[in-house]
Amino acid sequence: MKVFIPFWMTVLSCVSLISFQSCSEGGSQVNEPRSDESDAMRPASESTQGADADRKVDVSVATSDLHAFVGMDTLEIIASNLDSYFQSTNDGDWDQLMRHFPLHKRSDTAFTNSSKRALQMWWENGVRNRTEMAEILYASPAALDGDQQVVLLNMKLKHIVEFHPFYTGTNPSGMKGMVESNYGKGNATYFEDPLAEGDSLPFRYWEINGLNRIWAVSHVDSSHWCFLPPNFNEGGAANMMSSDAMVQGLRHRRANDPTASK
Repeated sequence: MKVFIPFWMTVLSCVSLISFQSCSEGGSQVNEPRSDESDAMRPASESTQGADADRKVDVSVATSDLHAFVGMDTLEIIASNLDSYFQSTNDGDWDQLMRHFPLHKRSDTAFTNSSKRALQMWWENGVRNRTEMAEILYASPAALDGDQQVVLLNMKLKHIVEFHPFYTGTNPSGMKGMVESNYGKGNATYFEDPLAEGDSLPFRYWEINGLNRIWAVSHVDSSHWCFLPPNFNEGGAANMMSSDAMVQGLRHRRANDPTASK
């Protein structure tokens, strides 16, 4: 199973956006945090490591070049929920993040608790996600899909996948293919900060700048929106949306979003 650690997460099969293999796959080994790694246990908002200085996300709707096929009132609600979704991953607030997973499709407590434990494990071992900004450029018409509405969004995204100095798993510099599989080819650049005194490893990160899609879903009886990464159906979560709704959204975007070919 892949794990998308924000933008997108697949311990939930899809609730966030990074992809590298989880420990359950026999992928990179992640060690339990040592007792002296106090920063590992700290919420990101309290950490002073590297890029953690400012974890506030800015989600907006484009004022020009917007191609939206839902009402502006609906789009503003979606944008507000998207802000909450991204902010929850920035802060490591898994309870809030789960509120933006379509639990009307899978609501068992065991699933929710195991997902939060898995996300916390990665957080404590030094892998964190931080979305700086997202500007919505396109929104498809809302498609009725059984008990839910589905809207495909396209946006400009700046997102950081952080590997803190206490992360000791697989070298993140070799994860380009996995990062780009979620954020688009050519959108990701790898960086390393200078080695800080007392650390054996530098602060490392992938910075994503470019266009990215995300699915917004809402139960028909609710105005609360949840989110799925663009490739959610590749991680065993195809039951979250029908193929007809997915194809409808993708076809509409190809025909009506000027950035679809980029």
